[in-house]
Amino acid sequence: MENAGLTRLHWDDAPVFLAVARSGTLSAAAKALGLGVATVSRRIERLEKALGHTLFLRHQSGYHLSREGEGLLPKAEQLELAML
Repeated sequence: MENAGLTRLHWDDAPVFLAVARSGTLSAAAKALGLGVATVSRRIERLEKALGHTLFLRHQSGYHLSREGEGLLPKAEQLELAML
């Protein structure tokens, strides 16, 4: 849902972001979350679009946090704690 040009954030993208940040790969994150790799990829893309930032740098060795991703990490961890 979009409102006044703003893209809606989805709370359920935070665990996906954290899983990719912690594991470094889409496949490991997908396995940990019980999701498909394509779903994890779409969720990361949706989050990046909503925030207007690239959160991960994609390398052959896996996904590495960008500067913006590093800035989001502690906030996502706080959200994770609040959700628990």
